[in-house]
Amino acid sequence: MRNKLVTIADKTIDVKEMRIGELEKLVVELFPESKGDFRKIDVSKLLEGAGFDLLYKKLPKVFPELTKDDVKNAYMSEIEVLVEAFVNVNFFGLKKLIQPLMKVVQAGLPQKQ
Repeated sequence: MRNKLVTIADKTIDVKEMRIGELEKLVVELFPESKGDFRKIDVSKLLEGAGFDLLYKKLPKVFPELTKDDVKNAYMSEIEVLVEAFVNVNFFGLKKLIQPLMKVVQAGLPQKQ
């Protein structure tokens, strides 16, 4: 099991790897309309509502150790490190596969002259 310690708002969070079923439940909780399917998350709707309130509501669901006040007292760079740690701990293998795939896709796109 992977994990990474991250400090945010003077609090140390142990970001632990989640089981597939736990990740699926988390996706359902964060994005109920998705029913646990990443493909059904409407990113444009998520970005429309992207404000500080989104951080106050979503981050404590992913990291129960955090409170709204912790989020308010955090630097944006700390939140970025926390989210990056979550992605790296839980989706490291997927990330390794996607990066080369994206390079192949980009190489195949017509280049503007």
